Amino acid sequence: MAFFITLIIVLTMRLYVLQVHPSEKVQVSYQNHQMENISDIKYMILDTNGKDLMKYDKKYILVIDIKPFSLNNYEETLEDLMALNFIMKSEKPEFNYSEIMKSQGKIYYNISEETYNKINKLKNIKGIYTYVSDKVDTKKAWSVSSFLSDILDENQIEGSLQYELKEYLKNNDLPKKNFYLNDKSVYAKQSVNINKDNKNLKLTIDKDIEDKIRSVLEKDEYKYLKNVGVSILESDTGKIRALVQKDESAANINLGIQEIGYEPGSIYKIITLASALEMGLVNVNDIFTCNSNICRVNHGTLTVRNALVKSCNDIFGKIGSLVGYDKLMEYSKKQGLYSRVLNLEGENKNETSGIQPKEEAGMNNISIGQCMNVSPIQMLGAVNTIVNNGVYVKPYLVESILDKDDNAVKEFKSDRKKIYSEITSRLVKDAMKEVVLKGTGIKAYIPNFNIGGKTGSATSSDGNTHGWFVGYFNFNNKTYTMLVFVPNIESQNLGTDVELGGGDTAAPIFRDIVKTLNNK
Repeated sequence: MAFFITLIIVLTMRLYVLQVHPSEKVQVSYQNHQMENISDIKYMILDTNGKDLMKYDKKYILVIDIKPFSLNNYEETLEDLMALNFIMKSEKPEFNYSEIMKSQGKIYYNISEETYNKINKLKNIKGIYTYVSDKVDTKKAWSVSSFLSDILDENQIEGSLQYELKEYLKNNDLPKKNFYLNDKSVYAKQSVNINKDNKNLKLTIDKDIEDKIRSVLEKDEYKYLKNVGVSILESDTGKIRALVQKDESAANINLGIQEIGYEPGSIYKIITLASALEMGLVNVNDIFTCNSNICRVNHGTLTVRNALVKSCNDIFGKIGSLVGYDKLMEYSKKQGLYSRVLNLEGENKNETSGIQPKEEAGMNNISIGQCMNVSPIQMLGAVNTIVNNGVYVKPYLVESILDKDDNAVKEFKSDRKKIYSEITSRLVKDAMKEVVLKGTGIKAYIPNFNIGGKTGSATSSDGNTHGWFVGYFNFNNKTYTMLVFVPNIESQNLGTDVELGGGDTAAPIFRDIVKTLNNK
């Protein structure tokens, strides 16, 4: 009690002197207004529906502007000043009016949200204001929004995606908030100040789709998988609707960041088959025999269609040999393999180009996706060619550049080129449907859903197996292509002797994502 009596006396004497004999500097401060940065990023990153993709750590801040604060008087503000003192001391015991009065300029306090809300109810105190500052949360450094959040902070490599975007954003300013003193020296009026020339990024990403994918990846049955990459493409446009991974603190596996890429394994058989059909070298009903030269089991005599269903390596080695190295590489490169898709470049941010196989690796290996390196986003685009009736649409991530009023000042489109005929595409899609109905992809099966796909497994030089599943599905009357990639699964099995592959890991995740998106 004695403390509050002393506080009242000190404040009353101090404030009385300043009220009766204000200095010239204090009198001038009546005209002042203050400006604060309310974010540490100069642009917004929005999804295709205009939702903010950034994650922020919100900082709640109290500012005491000493000059107008010193004009508080006994009659008007003592009750609020005592309340402010009580609120602040409960969070910051060192808070002291005597020390504040000795200071000059402005004093900043980081406070809790609860304290922020309490202080905002005090309407009569002169010379104080509060605001919220958004600090970009980069803990999930390889979410899409995070790896595009520092475009203006670095020297970008000419020709890269970041360099292109920086040219549109380079004149941006940080968003600010203005605080204005009224005639009672209370900061009663506020306004947000956004530079009229500021631009923002609108991506092709659909936040709702990504959030649903994350909910699947967080399921208990997938806890044993340390990381999983999921990418979804709108088949006819090439717009990337999702680019998610379970561990977004790790370098992005969908893009093969700082990697040489990964062997695609049997999902590459889709390209081998489509190329052979397009060249008229085989028919889906042609008969081949598995001799167990590459396969672990003897599949016997199979049609070409059933060779895909059972993922017979022997037969696909023969089919690939008919196509030949040069033609198979030509088809592969036309569909984006062995080159960057998004053109991400920079220190520790290099999207992989992949590695084209050498001819001496042999067609038995090349035809089944061995002895080469690709990224999941490359394979997503290539398989989507089949889904999109033989037209390759290069996957892209940035939809448009927006002005501060959300008007598009630049719209982006994708490159398109015809690779396969519609007949070839339909035959391969039908075979992919059989893979899910009765083949290696049966764990992706959902009754009454139009789904087709292909499993893949490839063992890296360190002995770990990477699992793949790529396929197509329908959602909201549109067709999508999705690729699920599970790296390093051999060391992550369930403590059994069962060797896990793409059909055991990636295919069930594909199924669960399709069901979740369709609310099944």
